[in-house]
Amino acid sequence: MGKKLGYGIGSLGYSVVGQTISNYFMFFATCILGIRGSIVGLVIATSTIWDGISDCLIGYLSDNKPLGRLGNRNGYMLIATFGITIFNIVLWTIPLEINVWIKVIWISVTLLLLETFNTMFATPFNALGNELAEDYNDRTKITATSTVFYLLGIIIPSVLLVIFLPDTTEYPVGQLNPNGYIKIAIVTSVICLVCGLISSISTIKHNTMLKGKQKKKNVDLKSIFANFGRAFKHKRLRTIIAGYVMISMATVFLCSVGLHFFTYSFFYTTNQITTLLLSLIGGTILSQPLWVLISSKRRKKPALIMGILTTIFAVFGVIGVYIFRIELYEVSFYLMIGLLVICGIGSGAIYSLPQSLYGDAIESVSRGGSTATFGGALTLASNIANSLSQLIVGVLLDVIGFDSKELVQTLGVQTGLALIVFVGVQATLIVGCLIFASYREKGEVKV
Repeated sequence: MGKKLGYGIGSLGYSVVGQTISNYFMFFATCILGIRGSIVGLVIATSTIWDGISDCLIGYLSDNKPLGRLGNRNGYMLIATFGITIFNIVLWTIPLEINVWIKVIWISVTLLLLETFNTMFATPFNALGNELAEDYNDRTKITATSTVFYLLGIIIPSVLLVIFLPDTTEYPVGQLNPNGYIKIAIVTSVICLVCGLISSISTIKHNTMLKGKQKKKNVDLKSIFANFGRAFKHKRLRTIIAGYVMISMATVFLCSVGLHFFTYSFFYTTNQITTLLLSLIGGTILSQPLWVLISSKRRKKPALIMGILTTIFAVFGVIGVYIFRIELYEVSFYLMIGLLVICGIGSGAIYSLPQSLYGDAIESVSRGGSTATFGGALTLASNIANSLSQLIVGVLLDVIGFDSKELVQTLGVQTGLALIVFVGVQATLIVGCLIFASYREKGEVKV
């Protein structure tokens, strides 16, 4: 358990920063910085694509270039921790009075640097998790532990939203207070620094053993991309990558426009939005032991499909509440809490089981020298898909006529926000479910 906790806390550090950006930056850039949604979407998409491409280099380096006594994983994680900490603060402290195109350049450069360091942490970190696992079920326990910390990293920004962005006389809509985001950035950066240091230092012993098994190789671009592409040649890895891409796109649609949706379509206050987010994440965290149990009894694929279907059902309920929000005015908020708890329970499988399945597949097709490289392939594919999703979201905000200067959006814009959430989330989840249904685990009997 000490090994799992020491490792898992690292996901809290980088997730608290990453989720703050995923949940709030589109809103911050459009509503506070005054940048058009399509431009913000393009900037985020570009940085996300770069995040995926950099996985090629970082994955290869982590597998083949240990950093002295820090081994193949910890050195990269340690450097990345400081990089994420610094540039997270830089991103949110952009002066509001400067020219809009300088703002665009500012956020573009900062996001590229931030994504680089994020890759430098996440790729070796995920590889380390696969290598720590002792068997099939232990890998699920490790990913579940990491997922709990990861989800705590999502809860913290929600709590900080209430603390630093309350509704005041100066800012009746608390989410429009620019100073609050700076305070959130400082707190999340401190958390990232502390958790990153603990995770990097507490797992050095394991990476020392790994280092002894690795042979140093010369680094060249041809070798990097050739080794990286090997992951897509294996059918089992390729299937998991495709399924994971789809369900991660669903997360992008929900996170990128979720704050817009609850703010302008339901007119919820900061406290209400935080309560909803906590309901969603609470269900996800509390469901982790459930999915560990189900996957050990019925295997991981059936458990994952069950989780996806649960989430799909809950999202249908959310849209139903929106459609009948006038008739359900008195109880709509409480119905939404219940539906998001159910959605969170389903999402518990989505957050942990694909990574565990992928680790099993890597173990079956790799002899132990390409864990980070193959892991980077999963990140690359999902990041490319996520960047496309971010771009689509940004363009759609412009298409539906969203105006950041208006505190109350037109009925057409409110409906448009609901459609982005509903169609984007449901379509990608359904396709992802079908892809995972076609996957065969090792040892699974074909029916």
